[in-house]
Amino acid sequence: MTRSHPPHPLRKQAEPTITVVSVPAPARRTEKEQIFHDGLTEHLLFALPIAMLEISRMPPHALDPLRATAAAAIGGRGDVLQFPSKKHTAEAGQQLDLGLAYLALITAGGITKFGVHACAAPHDDCPADTSSSNQTESTT
Repeated sequence: MTRSHPPHPLRKQAEPTITVVSVPAPARRTEKEQIFHDGLTEHLLFALPIAMLEISRMPPHALDPLRATAAAAIGGRGDVLQFPSKKHTAEAGQQLDLGLAYLALITAGGITKFGVHACAAPHDDCPADTSSSNQTESTT
């Protein structure tokens, strides 16, 4: 069975307006959890804009394999992000970056997760807009 997906929403634009900002996140239970979360937030603030730009320049036929690879790597090796190993940590991190970047590009209003908000177009209640109130981190 072949699934068809809607056309990439950014194909009409020359370059998306990529926005990635930090947002308030709930305090973590332990110091170790807080250190991990803060490190992940810092990483995503650097990596998401690059991944979003990379994905926005991909041809539409390359997006299905990207989705499948990112989902498989995160689902199968996501634990190595919390408990780093020498074998798969970099791959899982890269796939997390690409998966979140893809979601930020195709989701109206972007995404807010892991202490960052990423979006590809201006929208209401964007945390990057200093005149609006900040969104809180999603718990899903």
